[in-house]
Amino acid sequence: MNRALDIKNWSDGGNNYVLKAGAENKWCGFQDSVIYKLITSFGDKFNIVIWSDQQNDDDYYCIPFEVLKHLFIPEHKTTGKYPNRWTAVILNHHFLMHSNSELAVDISPYYSLPLIQETSFDIEDDFFIENAKAEINIRLGQSKFRKGVLKNFGNKCALTEISEPSLLTASHIVPWSHDKDCRGDISNGICLYTEVDSLFDKGFISFTNDLFVIVTLQASKFSKQLQEKLEMLKGKQLRPPRLKEMNIKYLEYHRTKILKQ
Repeated sequence: MNRALDIKNWSDGGNNYVLKAGAENKWCGFQDSVIYKLITSFGDKFNIVIWSDQQNDDDYYCIPFEVLKHLFIPEHKTTGKYPNRWTAVILNHHFLMHSNSELAVDISPYYSLPLIQETSFDIEDDFFIENAKAEINIRLGQSKFRKGVLKNFGNKCALTEISEPSLLTASHIVPWSHDKDCRGDISNGICLYTEVDSLFDKGFISFTNDLFVIVTLQASKFSKQLQEKLEMLKGKQLRPPRLKEMNIKYLEYHRTKILKQ
């Protein structure tokens, strides 16, 4: 018997969403209420378990949700008769959402994989669902912000011209936690290479109103290697955005509140 059937499902208090997929294309559907409940209870620490052949002991996937979480956003849900779920297929060990098949995730490492740490939760508390919906909405907003910022800078780091998407960050000028009113404002974003974003986020560098790099006055206290990196960036100018200018007030906020003095 398929070992997936021995895994403790969410309905029994487990941290697993166990589903039977179609035999031919491994089609499966995910209820949003279950995903929301699991996210609120366990964060990313639960599994998506998909099986199809009951007689094959090892014919199943045990996928940590964190591997797939970027797909489980409202804009990827089905429309029409069943609007409260996501549907997907598995082809050649790749997980594809019906709503966006371009975002295929290789799940071959998780075929016949033992489940991650198992915990339990009380499934009676509907408060779980409301909190998880709020978290999903935040993720959707962040996704739209990222797309808008990257497009505004031609999908390249505004300082280094690096264009590999996985290395680019939509960096908030005014930090996300500081002001909810400008969180989704494209003029509060800069497309930066992850290393540059980290320096900017921690206040090691900032930008003038003319978009030139300035370095913290504390730089002399840092390691020689970091000082050299900062010196290389000092005085460089950001490539200006293509569609919407950065808000000068946001840049001023970063220089006065975030840049280490």
